[in-house]
Amino acid sequence: MSRTTRRSAVLAAVALAVGVLAPAPGRADTPAPSPGASPSTPAAPGTPAAPGTPVTPPAPVIDTAAAAAQCDLSFGRASRRDAAQAADLMRGHVVIGHYGWFRLTKDPSWRPVSTLDSSGDEHMHSLFWLLPLLREGVRTGNAAMVSRFYAVLQDWVHDNPPGGRTQALAWSGSIQQGYRALVLTCAAAGPQGSAPWLVAALKTHVTYLSSSRHYQGSNNVSLHQSMGLYALGAALRWPRTKSLAAGRMAALAARLVKADGSDGEAAPEYALEDYGWFLDAAERLRRGGAGTPSWVGRLAAVPAFIAAATRPDGRIESLGDSSPDLVSPTLLRGTPAEFAATLGATGPQPASVFGAYAGGYVFGRSGWGSGSRPLTDETFYSLRAGRRSGIPHAHDDATSLTLYSHGTPLVLDPGQYRYQYGPMRSFVISHAAHNVVVVSGAARTSQGTPPLQAASTDGVDVATTTDRGYAGVTITRTVAYDRQEDALVVWDRLHSSRTVTAGQQFTLAPGHSVSLGADAASTTGSGGNLDVLFAGGGAPLSSVSGSRSPYRGWVSPAYGSITAAPSLRATASGTDLSWVTVLAPRAASTGAGAASASASVGQGGLSVLVRTPAGTSTLTLDGGTGASRTGAVTPALASDDSLVLAGTAARFRFTGLVPGAAVRLESEPLDGTAGWAPVAEGTASAAGTWTTDVPVTTSSDFRAVSGAATSASVTVDAAVAPSAPSVTVTPGPDGTAVVSWTPPTSDGGAPLTGYTVAVAGRTVTVAPDRTTLPLSGLAPGTLSAVVTATNAVARSDAGRASAEVAAYPSLALPVKGRVRAGTTLALALRGLVPGTVAVVTAVPAGAPAGTAGTPTRVAVRADGTGSLRYRFTTSVVLTVTTTPAAGPPVTSAPVSVTVVPVPTPAAPPAKKG
Repeated sequence: MSRTTRRSAVLAAVALAVGVLAPAPGRADTPAPSPGASPSTPAAPGTPAAPGTPVTPPAPVIDTAAAAAQCDLSFGRASRRDAAQAADLMRGHVVIGHYGWFRLTKDPSWRPVSTLDSSGDEHMHSLFWLLPLLREGVRTGNAAMVSRFYAVLQDWVHDNPPGGRTQALAWSGSIQQGYRALVLTCAAAGPQGSAPWLVAALKTHVTYLSSSRHYQGSNNVSLHQSMGLYALGAALRWPRTKSLAAGRMAALAARLVKADGSDGEAAPEYALEDYGWFLDAAERLRRGGAGTPSWVGRLAAVPAFIAAATRPDGRIESLGDSSPDLVSPTLLRGTPAEFAATLGATGPQPASVFGAYAGGYVFGRSGWGSGSRPLTDETFYSLRAGRRSGIPHAHDDATSLTLYSHGTPLVLDPGQYRYQYGPMRSFVISHAAHNVVVVSGAARTSQGTPPLQAASTDGVDVATTTDRGYAGVTITRTVAYDRQEDALVVWDRLHSSRTVTAGQQFTLAPGHSVSLGADAASTTGSGGNLDVLFAGGGAPLSSVSGSRSPYRGWVSPAYGSITAAPSLRATASGTDLSWVTVLAPRAASTGAGAASASASVGQGGLSVLVRTPAGTSTLTLDGGTGASRTGAVTPALASDDSLVLAGTAARFRFTGLVPGAAVRLESEPLDGTAGWAPVAEGTASAAGTWTTDVPVTTSSDFRAVSGAATSASVTVDAAVAPSAPSVTVTPGPDGTAVVSWTPPTSDGGAPLTGYTVAVAGRTVTVAPDRTTLPLSGLAPGTLSAVVTATNAVARSDAGRASAEVAAYPSLALPVKGRVRAGTTLALALRGLVPGTVAVVTAVPAGAPAGTAGTPTRVAVRADGTGSLRYRFTTSVVLTVTTTPAAGPPVTSAPVSVTVVPVPTPAAPPAKKG
């Protein structure tokens, strides 16, 4: 064979391997032995073959045709960009999609670089970016490109052995392992496919990828790992490797593709991706001789789910690690997802406008463009009921919702952002970044899959789910979409074992301004807008955009991009909180404030009156999936203060009012001295609420009156300070005393909450059922006590008393009564009269009675203590004397100290001569 002919044959073989030429369809591998087994049983060494017996040459190590069939899928196929990408690679410039780029040197270091994000650093080791060199080199006969491909691949293999002193990222990612295995498979079909180093690399990867220690089995990265393992098994003729990989693919299909077509990755974008990848996996199995796997049937329901998760603008909703990208119809032809992706241009129209899915999703919409509204103007919403832990692409988004209408995303999920770990990525996946109830200062904990109930009847979608991601806190959210009025009702109920501060928040359209009103907010900007009506009332509103301390008000419109967006929050405090909020989309031609609402809670559940340009209706929700268009909204009154200091204001909150209607607050004293009389008047807000502060001078009942409707009454007690307690101080021996008091003759109209005792330079708070406070360690002198009583609103005048604490001088040593001669000790003196000079007297032990002894003067501190350092030379009897302001001096009990002589050291023995 001539050199030219041989070169053409080699390039044709490589072309088959890398997709320039397509393999024969339906090609199946010939059954092959397991690793290490020979394809046939050779004759024993030295035994000649029988005459006439054909000699079967041993099969090559690499099945080039099988490798080519596995290579001609996914990123192994030829691309129109191959020429440009190969040229860039020859210049040393590598672009890894939206993860970034890096410089490919002659001898790469394979270390992370600043121009790649975290995923890019990992995908450096996937090597899929290297294939254009091989494909373009074959297509154009450029041997330098083919040589560079194998040189870089061999360099990676040499520099990154598993378990060696290698880069940590080289073997850390399952998806990178799978991609790299496919690159090795393509290389095995090429001109150096049987090179010992390459064959060894294939076998090394099979060993590593086959180990259960390196298999997660959790999401799509394991699918890529399994597809790569299968391709290696096909190239090496190892059926047991193929069987292991096929079994893993089947298990992943059951885990990642729910029976209803939803994904198990908590991110709809991955439902779309997994759909294509599992089709790819099925084709690999078919080409490997396994036939069509039974799990392919699970994929049939996926397009309908993708259609449900696609917004009216043809973009997938950005839940979990999903970016709001346009859905490509390429793999979806003939399915409902094609209709959603092409904005209704082609494909069958989806059968439903509502769906709840096992993956933890609820999707609903006003229609599919078949009525009076164009498809792109239809309203679309989503609700999440998924868990975060154990799902790599999940966000902590339980109970989060989104809303799209009139061509504009109005309530947005934060989106995917990028796989670059840091403060912004941590925020984007956190609960606080989503449209949920956020508990301030509380850490999130792991929770199981939240329960989800959902139903749709009479044009009303209702779904209820629960978040238990805060310890000791349960948050239940009911969402109802009324197609008749084109409005979304959000009813949140929080119960906590402790008082918490929490806020219901919504991230609104970037670039839109937000106006805050009385229990209402409105956006203004291009396209559609939103009225937000907090019909529950009473929660102060705030709007923050683009904050980094703390992080709040950010969304990611595309991978790697982050932009500020208004974060609207209604905050309240307590143990049992409730928010009732109506989200009313507005067309670009409709001004702010076009919608109104009102809500009240009764025995039948929550009743909500909704008025929009589309109409008016009243919905009654039972807190589960029940909804009806019966029931009525009635006025309700609540007070933030059930007890106030007489003459100060109490805050009253009105809900369930007719928006814009006149309302008044009436009161009636509890003592019956007067009847009902108006004390305040106002006008109901667009949310059917009103808040007012009114002074309360006497305990009274209050009620709301609006038109012919009257609310149930609430009681507010007005109290005053208690009367002063009567106080006594009783001194005791040795610096003790007892402060006692009798309770006030009047509690001021509110139960006592405690007493405050100021005595001996300190202040003590005691329980309301106590009337004494024993004291000890007091300094001699006058002891004064001040006692006040406190109820829920005020503190009483002070009760006062005093008494004299007698001097009780004492002297103490740090050791018992024997010390060595020459020892110096600190004498502790207490019970002395503060501000005076005490006298310590030392009398020699055994001295006759009346011996004066040696006096030492010691200054007394304010607490009645003193100290003296005394050097003992002889045995003595010590006393301390203090002199009160009135009366004779007082002397302590004597303390005897025996001084022991210091032993004389024995003389050393005399030296022998």
